[in-house]
Amino acid sequence: MTQAQAVRRGGLALGLMALGLAAVLGRLVQLQAFEHDRWAAAAQALHEDVIVLPNQRGTIYGAGGLPLARDIPAYAVALDNHHMTKPELLISLLVQEVGLSSEAAHNRVYRASYFTWIDRALDRAAGDRLRQRARDLGIRGLLFFDTWARCYPQGIMALNVLGVVGVDGEGLAGIEQAFDEVLTGRPTVYRVLRGRDGRVVDIELEDPGAPGEDLVLTLDPTLQQICEGAVAYGVKTFMADRGFAIVLDARSGAVLALAQAPSFDPHDPHSPPEHLQSWAVTQVFEPGSTFKALIGLAAMDQRVVRADELIHADSPYRVMGIPVHNANRYEQYGSVPFSRGMNQSLNVVLVQVAQRLGIDRTHEYLVRMGFGEKTGIELPGEAVGILHPPEHWTELDLAMTSFGQSVAVTGIQLAAAFGALANHGRYMPPHLVEGSGGMPRQVASPAASLEMRAILRQGLDPQRSAGLPSARHADVPGYGIAGKSGTGEKAFPGQGYVAGRYIAGFGAFFPWDDPDYVLLVVYDEPKGESFWGADTAGRTIRTIVEAMEEAGVVAPITK
Repeated sequence: MTQAQAVRRGGLALGLMALGLAAVLGRLVQLQAFEHDRWAAAAQALHEDVIVLPNQRGTIYGAGGLPLARDIPAYAVALDNHHMTKPELLISLLVQEVGLSSEAAHNRVYRASYFTWIDRALDRAAGDRLRQRARDLGIRGLLFFDTWARCYPQGIMALNVLGVVGVDGEGLAGIEQAFDEVLTGRPTVYRVLRGRDGRVVDIELEDPGAPGEDLVLTLDPTLQQICEGAVAYGVKTFMADRGFAIVLDARSGAVLALAQAPSFDPHDPHSPPEHLQSWAVTQVFEPGSTFKALIGLAAMDQRVVRADELIHADSPYRVMGIPVHNANRYEQYGSVPFSRGMNQSLNVVLVQVAQRLGIDRTHEYLVRMGFGEKTGIELPGEAVGILHPPEHWTELDLAMTSFGQSVAVTGIQLAAAFGALANHGRYMPPHLVEGSGGMPRQVASPAASLEMRAILRQGLDPQRSAGLPSARHADVPGYGIAGKSGTGEKAFPGQGYVAGRYIAGFGAFFPWDDPDYVLLVVYDEPKGESFWGADTAGRTIRTIVEAMEEAGVVAPITK
């Protein structure tokens, strides 16, 4: 090789080296100047985890300040699976202190991950024991974060109203769901720092967050407990599929009790989630003869009937060629005063009164009373009910509506309508949260309301009822209870009304002349000795009032 060739080859090599160096420098410039943020974030992600935990949730109080749902300090416990030690000992520890099954503990311990949740809301005492025993046994890898756990100091009482909270701290039903944004607050944020090998080296509190706001309900814990016990006993005694009881403050519309059976039990894995819903709010039914009290109020307000007016009561009574019968279709009554037709629940009497009102006026009053629309009660899933537009009614629809068929209502709608009857004709939207509630409206005159209440009191007063069925079980001496029973056949798609399957109810208030309380009890398909509303729901009304007296909530009136 000549000297000139050697120089050329050296220059070529140097040139190639210069090009390579330029490429490397260019790539470094690209990474550090143009792609710095992306690669810095990627590098940070390898060494940091962000953990977001719910903050202290607001407390839900009942009337009188008794806490119904509140947060208590807890631990959120996680596991760094790649850097744990003594897995078999850890599995045993998780079974003993956390309450996991052996299979669940095994699956979490041997999961291929740097981070596995063990328990999102572990009791503080159990968490402290777990941490100390892990240290004593030389077990590493457990991570502990301060957090909160939801508890219900009164047990399962009113869970159909309160609802529950999920593992992420969100409300899943009831008031917890409806007011989730108010109760939740701002979450707590932790930053977990890891070394190059992925081992946790530090846990930093990045944002302490802020607690949620408290909420005060109108529920009276004493009344709620009384009603839950009474309706649970009633479901068992009358062999009903389910039942509910509502107590309202007659003057304000405040819901003092909203109880049902069966109830949801969070400790029972087989307890159906639908029991968390208040079926008095979310489900509809045909109210049967309890509706007659409301048709009677409209008729009294329009002065189309008098309490002592005689009305032909024998059945059948034909409407559009269709025979309408009284419940006891074989008994002939002749002509009876309207008041007696109401208290003996004679369909024929109410049909004739509704015909005097007419379709348009009957429909108008039912709308005023809140049917066919939501009441605005502060619970998720409220049903609207069924009240067809008047232009779709026939005379037969009018007749059936007069005794509570061809219309579907919710329990809270029916209770609120009875509240208007009790509250001198003034409708107060029902509400569960203190300070809430919609605009009141006048449904009927105070005079008409008083007349109708007097009629309904006559039906329960043993001295004046002459042995009417409704008086047998609902009255409590000294309280002036007034009300109306109802027993309606249930309708099913493709089958129509099915004999032997009933909704039994009783709407009541007391004292009759200036009521303080409104009560509604309803049972779905009672199958005991009697399925009648007077015998089942009426008996529960008496049980509730007697328990209120025993608890010192009410005392007999002297007037």
